[in-house]
Amino acid sequence: MRSTTLRFAATAALAALISLQAAQAQAAKSCITRTEMRGMVAYFLPTLLDSTITTCKAHLPGDSYLIARAPGLLERLNAGKDQAWPHAKAAFMKFGGSKGSTTKVLDAMPDEVIRPFIEAAITAELGPKVKPENCADIDRLTATLEPLPASNMVDMFAEILNLVAREDKKLSSCPAA
Repeated sequence: MRSTTLRFAATAALAALISLQAAQAQAAKSCITRTEMRGMVAYFLPTLLDSTITTCKAHLPGDSYLIARAPGLLERLNAGKDQAWPHAKAAFMKFGGSKGSTTKVLDAMPDEVIRPFIEAAITAELGPKVKPENCADIDRLTATLEPLPASNMVDMFAEILNLVAREDKKLSSCPAA
């Protein structure tokens, strides 16, 4: 009787361990890694900055940072965009986690087709969130970041997004390593 109970307990423990490992593997597959998050930020930050400049142009003086100097920052950020694309794409594909058929269709598209599609989707989603009444604040914040190299700026935003995304159901970042 004791050996049967022991075998049952061992089997239950093994089943729980296998189940836990499967759950961890699934979580690792669906969460966005630190590298993917950085790639996503490096890829989309120039698009968002460009959209912000466009929105704020009519609401800021000509000598404001966003109007006068942010185009130089935009150029620096754009320099890393192509290199960031594979990681940004991987992160973006994880958004479709529950919509496997949509992800498969997007994943099958050539990059030269999917890149503008994804950029337009991100711009359409986040662009309207920049309100004219916030342009002066965004101008000051962006000017404060000017001395940072583009890679440090991307790293900073990626780490902030990693922290925020750990609690987000849609944009789930992987646990810190």
